[in-house]
Amino acid sequence: MFKPAEKSELNQISLTGMRAIAMMGLLIEAPRSLQEIRDIFISWNIMEPEHSNDILRIDLNTLRYMGCEISRADSRSEGKYVLTKHPFSINISEEEIAVLKRAYKKIKSKADIGLILKFDDLFKKFSEHVSDPEIKESLRGISILKSLDVEIIKNLIEDCKQRKTVKLVYQNPSSKEDSEKTIICQKIAFQNDSVYLYGFDTAKNKSVVLNVKRILSIIARIAGDCGIEIRTTNIKFLLRNFDINELDEENEHVLESAEGGWIVEGRYYNEFFAVQRILSFGASCTVLEPSELREEVIRKLKSMRNVYNA
Repeated sequence: MFKPAEKSELNQISLTGMRAIAMMGLLIEAPRSLQEIRDIFISWNIMEPEHSNDILRIDLNTLRYMGCEISRADSRSEGKYVLTKHPFSINISEEEIAVLKRAYKKIKSKADIGLILKFDDLFKKFSEHVSDPEIKESLRGISILKSLDVEIIKNLIEDCKQRKTVKLVYQNPSSKEDSEKTIICQKIAFQNDSVYLYGFDTAKNKSVVLNVKRILSIIARIAGDCGIEIRTTNIKFLLRNFDINELDEENEHVLESAEGGWIVEGRYYNEFFAVQRILSFGASCTVLEPSELREEVIRKLKSMRNVYNA
């Protein structure tokens, strides 16, 4: 925040004012003990080693006179001063929180994990400057990542970039016992308000998608992808009465035009995602190949019809 001051420059300013501003900045960042503040002030050349701590107590009272609320440094705060309120805090109403929630809901519907992380960081930083504890929690609660370990997500993103193999502990949704998995990381995706790790399970020898909220811990990381070739599920299909601008640019490519539509090749992470995507097109889509996947789509449709006709 600050750099050490030059002695010649300090003659031109009020050191009391300078220390007050610096102290408020330090207390906004985190609770501090008198010794911590003293050591930092000395390193910044705005306090001499021979000066008494009474100077710092005067600075604290100066901040209180300015309207800051600073708790006593006692056993409840582990001997640190805590800034609970200051005149420069942000005032925001419940109505404004509601507006932010509506805006965020629209943004996240088309956002990737990178943007979702940026908004999570924004809400956290914003909330640090709000004094009302209920508003502070409401602001933090806007983020879809509020209940997730953001550091795990950030680390997994880097693992995917480097195609690392990770050994992790996973909370199985269909079992009461946790399990260890060894996964070659491919990508982190934000879908349907959840964060997923796409990877290759070396024990099952197949592609998997893990809900990040169920990843309890990362045990180990191994550089490289073990030389395993990870294959996609490829489908060729005909789309009619469909805006091709709505195709997934990463996974779907137009091969050629056809009568009344387009022939598209889709490359999907696994068969489950392939079938789900085909079903999402509804009556606009006809699967051309492979035949076994076409049969799987037909089976799914019949199964769905039986459920709704029951």
